[in-house]
Amino acid sequence: MLRCPIYFITIVFLLSNSCKSSITPKNLQPDQIEMELIVAENYSGFEEEQFFIIKDQEALGTFYGTINRTRKPGLALPKIDFTKEMLLVWCGGLEVLGHAALEVISKDDNLLVQKIKTKSNKISKGPTVSPFSIYKLPLTSKKVVFK
Repeated sequence: MLRCPIYFITIVFLLSNSCKSSITPKNLQPDQIEMELIVAENYSGFEEEQFFIIKDQEALGTFYGTINRTRKPGLALPKIDFTKEMLLVWCGGLEVLGHAALEVISKDDNLLVQKIKTKSNKISKGPTVSPFSIYKLPLTSKKVVFK
């Protein structure tokens, strides 16, 4: 009678520990850079589409000062280790209804940032928003080119 619960517990323990798999990045091409979306909001305060690269805490504070002008309470600054990481910021402007899907491709001497065409990128009639997204990337000294 005592053997059944022991076998059951042993089997459950073995199954729960043996089913772990390694997590791989989402189908990245060899020249693509992995980036992590850390913030996506619907109001940036920017009227036209813009891209920024932020490599220090002061620039991050300045950007958050701009987007928090009309927010009470404002958004909290993310904790970033600028010795290892940098931020890519996309502000959509007033003509964009949704968030853009971006990809970063590493070339010989630069990083190419480009938007992936999706239905949500199109200009359409709807509520007036100026969305923005902030992505975390590994720090690099390569020049960043926006397409």
